[in-house]
Amino acid sequence: MTRKSNFIAAAAICLVLLSGCKGADIKTRTYDFQNTGERSDFSFLLELPVSTKGAAGEIRSQLIDIMDRQLSSIGLYDGGRMFPKYDGDMSNTEALVEYYSTNGGDAIETHAMDFYNEVKQYMEDADEEENMDYIPRCEYDFTLAKVYESFNYIVFLSEDFNYMGGAHGGVTGMGDITFDKRNGKIFDNFLKADALEQMQGLIEKGLAEYFEEPDGGDAAASVREHLFLDEGDTTIPFPAWTPSPDKYGLNFTYQQYEIAAYAMGMPSFTIPYDEVKPFLTPEAIELLNLK
Repeated sequence: MTRKSNFIAAAAICLVLLSGCKGADIKTRTYDFQNTGERSDFSFLLELPVSTKGAAGEIRSQLIDIMDRQLSSIGLYDGGRMFPKYDGDMSNTEALVEYYSTNGGDAIETHAMDFYNEVKQYMEDADEEENMDYIPRCEYDFTLAKVYESFNYIVFLSEDFNYMGGAHGGVTGMGDITFDKRNGKIFDNFLKADALEQMQGLIEKGLAEYFEEPDGGDAAASVREHLFLDEGDTTIPFPAWTPSPDKYGLNFTYQQYEIAAYAMGMPSFTIPYDEVKPFLTPEAIELLNLK
């Protein structure tokens, strides 16, 4: 076989597998599940690489671990588990999805019934049984899905909305997770160690746009009026969630209550690459192909 034939054959295999060849889109499949229990509602949207080999297989394995951590701890705040990790054939995605959708649904229903019975007992003791119909249902909506893919990397969103009782629900999870398609590992080394202080102006600008503050000299002061900052502290921190790249720039998202009131939502903004590049690590510049 000639060198040209070898190249054509290799390219054909790469296009067919779509599982580990550098630059090829990673073939995925999405699974959607919804369940309505007696006292709860549960939904489950999962997107996984099809291949179990190479970089795609490594990404798939890590996504399954993330799903396991999220769904097995529904209703818990102590690092415990509601059910054990799936120990079957990891390549059997249908069985895997059935296991987590079923057990996740059971976990939220268990919590919901405990919550209902606790409130019910309180109402009975307080002679307010006529208000039983107003006891809210619990809800858990889980999403783990691809949001962006480029030549070198792929980004998945890990997010859930949960209402476990109380004033309101909330969003949790890991946010956007960037995987290096060259090795399948999570990449989170985007910003230089000293970038925070130097990027304050860009963070202020992004938050001003989110809060719809007017441009001008008072924008920074206006932004800070919305934020939870200690007295005398003028530094706006980076979000706890790792920033993530897309076609336009690096995205930053703060969680509810992280820097502002719940009513302010999840402050987010994108810093274009030409503005954020001076603060990126050499590894990030290589991954993002910004040389």
